[in-house]
Amino acid sequence: MIRLELIGQFSPKLLDANQAYSFINFASIGSFFEKAPSSVAYFCDGMLMSTFMSRVTGRTIGRVSFDFTSIADQVLGSAEQQGKRVYFVGARQSELELFISKIKALYPHLTIAGYHNGYFDASQAEGIQADICRSEANILIVGLGAGLQEQFEQDAMRAGFRGVAFTCGGFIRQEALATRQYYPAVIDRLHMRAFYRMYREPHTIKRYFIDYPSNFLHLLAMLARHKVAISVGE
Repeated sequence: MIRLELIGQFSPKLLDANQAYSFINFASIGSFFEKAPSSVAYFCDGMLMSTFMSRVTGRTIGRVSFDFTSIADQVLGSAEQQGKRVYFVGARQSELELFISKIKALYPHLTIAGYHNGYFDASQAEGIQADICRSEANILIVGLGAGLQEQFEQDAMRAGFRGVAFTCGGFIRQEALATRQYYPAVIDRLHMRAFYRMYREPHTIKRYFIDYPSNFLHLLAMLARHKVAISVGE
């Protein structure tokens, strides 16, 4: 049986935890089925997933994403105010450098403990994880794509990282290439983020029209057969 631990809502107190967090939707849950992480807790990324899980569990599960329409500003702003050290992993080197410049402008007093692009092999990953530990980072933010990013944050924990880790999907690249924020305010307000992303990134069309429905049916089947156990934490 696969066990899925959900977090109902984001709370700033989670920034003091020694825990790996990720975000699940009807696209990324496919990688969860293939290899369910043993020590990662999940937020529901997207209105469809949060609504579905609220119905299934009988608990209120909020929509939480790591971007500026959701918790990114809370995490980075709190880190800046509390003097927490942040380490970023993800995107191409040029994109990452643009992103870091943008973050420094938005959060001038944020301590960036380090950063590394998302293109490396398994042996290099160990070196990056060692650097994360040496940097004394309190918050690790990893954008490597579903499956890989969860594995990386777990490996960082095993290597000795003692802070809190969040995956962030394409957040680093999106924000690096955005002139302001990736999602315009009106798109966010009307909950049309998926349609906007398909417009900006056509390769995601398959994700929404093929992966979403097929994974939704797969999840329904697994729930019906009691092959998935869902718990809800605070």
